[in-house]
Amino acid sequence: MYKHWLVYLAIVGGVPVVAQAADFTDIVQAAAEEDIPTTPSAGLHGSIGMGVGTRHEYEGAKDKKTRLMPNINLFYGDTFFLTGMKAGANLLHYKTEQGVAVTAGPLLALRGGRNQDDNAALNGLGDIDRALEAGGFVRLRKQGWQASVDVRQNLTNTDQGATVNFSAGYGMPLSPKLRLRTNLDTTWASSDYMKTFFGIDATQSAISGVAQYAAGSGFKHVGVSLMADYSINREWAGFASLRYKRLLGDAADSPIVANLGDRDQVTASVGIKYRF
Repeated sequence: MYKHWLVYLAIVGGVPVVAQAADFTDIVQAAAEEDIPTTPSAGLHGSIGMGVGTRHEYEGAKDKKTRLMPNINLFYGDTFFLTGMKAGANLLHYKTEQGVAVTAGPLLALRGGRNQDDNAALNGLGDIDRALEAGGFVRLRKQGWQASVDVRQNLTNTDQGATVNFSAGYGMPLSPKLRLRTNLDTTWASSDYMKTFFGIDATQSAISGVAQYAAGSGFKHVGVSLMADYSINREWAGFASLRYKRLLGDAADSPIVANLGDRDQVTASVGIKYRF
């Protein structure tokens, strides 16, 4: 009973923080998503916590800001999960003769937006609303190795397009208390997505003074992350993450990145969580 009330308070109490930090995509990706348990557990299990993270003021910015953020990783049995800003269901379970565990299913995700007041480089470019995405995923696992691909299409703002996200990583215990995980990832984005986040149309150019720029589809970044979990006791643990991302292609060449920002993006976080 105590566990379920704690989870309820963490989710409800964390809603205002999520609303403020919904665009902390890199921090959430690096810090909030734990490995899905290899040993299925019945009922609700996972971890909830709170941390502080720093990120660039927009994707491609030079300047950074720091905020509180929730760290939520919830699983129900070996089917349903809520990790970071993603929720889904493992509807397909399969294990190959080589011992590779394959899971796949539908996915919902929250996409961060952008406010033109976040940074002087965005003045006159207008706001980009947060959005709900829907899609699917496939995940491969063997021992400490994990690889995944997910496809997401924007549902609530049709001009924000679609993304295909690829990642591969490895997790290993360094001691009974300390576990490290490394991850490589990249994202392909549609032309609608790229135009929304990195393009500058004629109206925006006239208002902002930034040169017009047509951004097309393609891979927008490649990233590497290092994450650490330290067990304080059976229920409590500390976590930390460090992530480096390099913008690519039309994203990197956008005036708000190449001229007014930075192709190199570094984010970090640290916090504490309760496990059950």
